[in-house]
Amino acid sequence: MNTTPVRLAVDHEAQTLTVEWGDGHASSFSYEGLRQACPCVECRGGHGKMAESVDPVVFRLPALMMYEIKTVEPSGNYAAQITWGDGHRSGFYRWTDLRAWCPCERCREA
Repeated sequence: MNTTPVRLAVDHEAQTLTVEWGDGHASSFSYEGLRQACPCVECRGGHGKMAESVDPVVFRLPALMMYEIKTVEPSGNYAAQITWGDGHRSGFYRWTDLRAWCPCERCREA
């Protein structure tokens, strides 16, 4: 499983962020799922909860809210930093986590 991104595509209308990986696979994440999975200490509810894993089902649930992504920027070679419409930007989404969270059917069955 390749965790090197080669392209990021933000689709504001569909409310998805798609990551194309070096092995040709593409993972599409809902904005709502990404916001629920925000890895920052504030969103996780404290330092004691930082090691808790995210349930990838959050990326397959119907959206209950609309979100806005202002920017998605690589942070070094290990993560993406998303700036949300409300100004929140303290979560760093590691490429390894994003690949592991891939909500596509093929990855869910693997």
